[in-house]
Amino acid sequence: MVITHTAAGTASTVLPPTNPTGRVVLVWHLLGEPGTPDTMAATLPLHGVDAWRVYPALPLPDTAMTPERYATLVRRAVDEAPDVLAALPDWDGTAVDVVGGSAGGHVALLTAARATVPVRRVAVVNPAVTLHAVVDASLDQGALHHHEWTDDALTAAEPLDVLAHAPRITAPLLVLRGEHEYPAFRPAQDALVAVVPDARLVEIPDLAHMLVTRVDDVDREVTRWLA
Repeated sequence: MVITHTAAGTASTVLPPTNPTGRVVLVWHLLGEPGTPDTMAATLPLHGVDAWRVYPALPLPDTAMTPERYATLVRRAVDEAPDVLAALPDWDGTAVDVVGGSAGGHVALLTAARATVPVRRVAVVNPAVTLHAVVDASLDQGALHHHEWTDDALTAAEPLDVLAHAPRITAPLLVLRGEHEYPAFRPAQDALVAVVPDARLVEIPDLAHMLVTRVDDVDREVTRWLA
């Protein structure tokens, strides 16, 4: 059974547990594929985790994505997490698991670092870790043709620097990285795993940045980590 849930204007796709439980997993989608709550739930259903699996929608801008709009999107998603949880009738207040891919991974990491909600475990797939890495990858992929690091741009980037706050991630962290991950993302991912006290990096063969191949392997690794 799939449930549609809305809290504080944020729509979520919800997969219920087999048995009644107050445990919750928050799973944020990518900006590419899968790029919606429904498609993320279909790609990473996490059936082996007996918990409410909640897939919130990222607050996508109405106009073309820019680094500044990306920063706003991530900050808003992190800020909205407590409202999403509070509106769930079965959440019992215990620590939740947070999961995400790419931009959704950025949200999951910052949620854990800022302790926006109590976090038990973290699993991220090809995560964005800094806004600088996002800009570099966008330039490499041709999604962005030019970017100037003005004072305003640097100010927007600072709160999104997970590395600056990584020692505050006390929950166990799993980073899944595809064999064909963006080169611009790799250095920050390596640095993240090196600095978080309890972190593990797992490489997934044949996986690109988008979750369109080897998704069963990704689902299995995340399920094992959370279960």
